[in-house]
Amino acid sequence: MSSTRTFAVTLTIPDNEAFTAYETLGRLGVQAARVVRADIWQFEVDESSGDLASTVASIETIHNPNKHRLAERESDRPAPGEVWIASRDETPATVVAGRAIAGVRAIRRRTAWRLLDDSGRDVAPADLDRAVETFLCNPAFQVAITV
Repeated sequence: MSSTRTFAVTLTIPDNEAFTAYETLGRLGVQAARVVRADIWQFEVDESSGDLASTVASIETIHNPNKHRLAERESDRPAPGEVWIASRDETPATVVAGRAIAGVRAIRRRTAWRLLDDSGRDVAPADLDRAVETFLCNPAFQVAITV
């Protein structure tokens, strides 16, 4: 039996990519007080995957404790108000940085985006949709995944 375990990796230092998205979306007329980005790593695992969180935390190309925060997500889907961007022709990997992980059958990586208003709440769904359509997702080679 297999299941999917999902981890979010966020920066603890300023995120230049999120700042650039914030600036660009503002120029495109999409209003947000803050843009938050995370790398989403999904692992299709069997029951013998062991301590996957510790293993993931030890892979430097995923998590550098000097600048990243690693958190396991409760769901393998985006939260309300969040969009995940994935490659359209995604083929799941079986190794990370040349390293196979015991008990892991497939690995997928996505980028999570969340736009927040002045109160720290998610922007209206229509505003998030506009951000996806105008900048966050290139439909030629990417797909947007929402709730």
